[in-house]
Amino acid sequence: MKRAVDERVQQLIDRMPEEFIEAWEERSAIREYDGGLSRLHAEALALLDLLDGEPDLLSNVRAYRVDLDDEPRHFVASSEQLLREHAASLGGEIAARRSVAWTVDEEFGGLAELTGVA
Repeated sequence: MKRAVDERVQQLIDRMPEEFIEAWEERSAIREYDGGLSRLHAEALALLDLLDGEPDLLSNVRAYRVDLDDEPRHFVASSEQLLREHAASLGGEIAARRSVAWTVDEEFGGLAELTGVA
């Protein structure tokens, strides 16, 4: 894994799941080599690209839709593995992962009430 030129960018990259780090590396390389940008600029823009598509990326909290007998239920979790185990215990599986903001806006019309599971 490459290190970012700017330490602030690197601190944010260090908080990301591995799959997003790989995407950041790829996007920054494309911007640098194909786009002709400096490495510093390319890395910063690649980080912004990821955050634009995944606004919750640095929070480690995601919203998930779990399908249970053709009835979707929505969960917010900081551990996908924990949710996967919980969904299996309910007889379902994770069907989608979205940002919390997208889920609240699109699935609940701008307001969602949370209740505890554990």
